[in-house]
Amino acid sequence: MSDVLSAPPPPPPPPPVMPPPAATGPQFDFGKPFTYVFDDPRWVQKILIGGLFYLAGFVIIGWFFILGYIARVTRNVITGQPQPLPEWDDLGEFFSEGARLVGVGLVYAAPFIVFAMVFIVPAAVLSGVDNEGLQTLGGGISGCVSCLFVPLSLAVMFFMPASLLFAIVEQRFSAAFEYARIWAFIRANVGNYLLAVVVYLIARFLGGFGFILLCIGVIFTGFWSMLITAHAFGQVYRLALKRP
Repeated sequence: MSDVLSAPPPPPPPPPVMPPPAATGPQFDFGKPFTYVFDDPRWVQKILIGGLFYLAGFVIIGWFFILGYIARVTRNVITGQPQPLPEWDDLGEFFSEGARLVGVGLVYAAPFIVFAMVFIVPAAVLSGVDNEGLQTLGGGISGCVSCLFVPLSLAVMFFMPASLLFAIVEQRFSAAFEYARIWAFIRANVGNYLLAVVVYLIARFLGGFGFILLCIGVIFTGFWSMLITAHAFGQVYRLALKRP
């Protein structure tokens, strides 16, 4: 009886075997779009030249070169180039690709231009007429237009970066209007895409700080903000390629 009472207790059961944590792929780097420019040893020269083209954008022609340069930066980010900023030594190619992207932008802007001519301009004219009834009609039209214009603008602002991204990656004008493919891309990568949109909004805010430098600094901070956006959306596409 005493032997039974003095027997050692049974050993505790072994701990459960936990499965190894699931491997996670590369994640969106929120900070990199704001800092990668400064990793390039020639970033000052490249930003200065880009700022001069940004200044030339006030007479339109500069935007062709800037958008072509931004397209090259985006593809370099997608392919994982350690220093995505190219040299400003291929102006002909930058101009031709920039012209394609300007064309995409004009197609997206066309409905707004028509909308303004059909509704906004007549509403403004009616509001300025010295007749209470016509002024009320003009105000009513303006209110209805605002209710339609704001959500439409937000929808285009959300969708257009992906359209430009497809045109940049595939280097085809028509790729920007393959809406089913573009929408499928946004839906499959909506988390990263929304992060890129947030980066774009922050970049727009930062770009305005150039006004502090006697206004002229905006041409450099404005160009830098475009480089930030290019990296953010380039990241989205690169991560999409790595999805299983």
